[in-house]
Parts: sequence; C-alpha cells; structure tokens
Amino acid sequence: MYKEQLKTKVEALEANVEVKRDELGVAMSEAQVAREELANAGKPKLSADRASDLVDLLQGMFHDILNDFDTSDLDVEFGIGYDNRIELENVDMSTIEVHSCDIETVLEEFFAIEEDEESDNS
Repeated sequence: MYKEQLKTKVEALEANVEVKRDELGVAMSEAQVAREELANAGKPKLSADRASDLVDLLQGMFHDILNDFDTSDLDVEFGIGYDNRIELENVDMSTIEVHSCDIETVLEEFFAIEEDEESDNS
C-alpha cells in the first residue's frame, strides 16, 4: 500500500512540475515582450513605407559611391590555388569613403533635423 501512495505522490508532483514549467514558459515569453517594448520606448516611429523609401535612398547613395569609385585604388591580393588557378584572395576596400554629409543629405529628405540644445551648467 505504501508503494501505491508513493506512486500517486510522484505522479502528482510530476503533474505539478509540468504546470509550473508551462507557467515559467508564459512568464519568460511575457518578459521578452516587455524587454522589446522597453527597448522601443521613446524611439521615434517610422512607417514601413517610409523606412523602405529611406533604405532605397541609402542604397542608391552607396551604389553611386561605388560606381564613382576608381577601382585602381583598391588593394587586391591574388594567389594560386591548388589547381593552378589564379584566385582573388583579398580586396581591401578601406579606401572607399562614405562621408557623413552624404548620409545626412539622405536623412534630411525624411526628417527635420534639429540642432541639439546645449545646456549651460555654469
């Protein structure tokens, strides 16, 4: 009889563990949603259409920069592969410059950029 009582107790405890596991899963999910809401709190809103337009303009800007770039300024490294083919091993593109004013010009098409007010603590 004692063995049957222990089996019943183990089954009840296992059922309790499963309920608690489900509750933990729900709590973790709710905590993740709250973290995401906190991360987005205070961020300015941007519609998906406007974001898509902004991405298109930025892509165009980078495309123009790369199109106008002189490829002779690239630092390239070649090697010979195992099958005696010449392979491009490395391209150093650090000479390609993206100026902040180019990015600002794109952003100014979408946003009214205001100067930050400097606080005078003296």
